Amino acid sequence: MRLLAAIWENVYDLLVEDGSIALGTLLALVLVGVWSWLTQSRPDLTQLGGLLLFVLLMGLLLANLYRTGQAAARKLGVGKP
Repeated sequence: MRLLAAIWENVYDLLVEDGSIALGTLLALVLVGVWSWLTQSRPDLTQLGGLLLFVLLMGLLLANLYRTGQAAARKLGVGKP
């Protein structure tokens, strides 16, 4: 039970404390929804919606990891002469 509580706390903190992930995810979902709506007459393009969502979410993840790494480096004083 403690494991589930710890997992819930980490996920909750991730979404609440770092609103950019939550907002970015919602924006990615909206963009893919718009993409699907605009390309509904072209099934070959509509099927790219899943790939588009994956690329958007991975870009969001990489950007967040980069920002977090930069903040951690500043906190530790790494890279300062």
